[in-house]
Amino acid sequence: MYRNLFVVGLLLLGLHVEWINSKPSANKESRLPSFLKVCYRDAPNLNTCAKESFEVLRPRLMAGIPELYIPRMEPLIVPEVKMDQDSGAIYLHSVYRNVKVSGISNHTVNDLRLQPSKLKFILSLTFPKLHMESDYSIKGKIMMMPLLGDGHCVVELKNIKLQTELVGQEYKKNGANYLKIKNVEVQYQLSDVNINLGNLFNGDKALGERMNQFLNENWKALAEEVRPLMTKALVDILRASVDKLFSAFSYDELLPKSKVEGKDA
Repeated sequence: MYRNLFVVGLLLLGLHVEWINSKPSANKESRLPSFLKVCYRDAPNLNTCAKESFEVLRPRLMAGIPELYIPRMEPLIVPEVKMDQDSGAIYLHSVYRNVKVSGISNHTVNDLRLQPSKLKFILSLTFPKLHMESDYSIKGKIMMMPLLGDGHCVVELKNIKLQTELVGQEYKKNGANYLKIKNVEVQYQLSDVNINLGNLFNGDKALGERMNQFLNENWKALAEEVRPLMTKALVDILRASVDKLFSAFSYDELLPKSKVEGKDA
């Protein structure tokens, strides 16, 4: 339901905010960090190399990787997020402050494939569990029922699967080949969500308990109301975030050709 939109969007929106605010290196010559395994786009084992390179990043995700514009992941802190939905059965305006998301670094790579001939990048991740807390303010209606609250919010998500497919386009900048995003496709699934909104309806405990129960019992049905909007939001966020990385490093830096024909990655 709306929680699905809120938490998944919050997660990626938080990443987007951190990426956009990241500062590039003062060095005019962009260089990938030395700990990153270099993969060659014309190597026969490119995808194996890419998975190994991704695994190298896993333990570093907790503290963040400024060189790659990746923020601290454990926990991910977002000062403020505003989210609105005003179509279909959901009409809500909300603000979330001091957001803390835990569990992002604990993920499984389901699929990671690079197709240089098509400039296509495919990544599928599963997060077993995400825990989110924040202060919130919310006002609106869900299926004609009023929803009003201002307090502390706790959300637990289980088995979040996120799959992205990005298609790039080459362009010239300063005599070098760079990439920009031409198309992004995003799909996501959740197996279970549990939410508790504190201090609903000005502290009316009975009304608050009934609303939290309703949200937890009906999230799957209500989620479909916001899926098109959620998908578009994720696409826009990923496009802006990845374009920032692509603009900082040339294509030959991110995925060079073999220096020697037939060289293994």
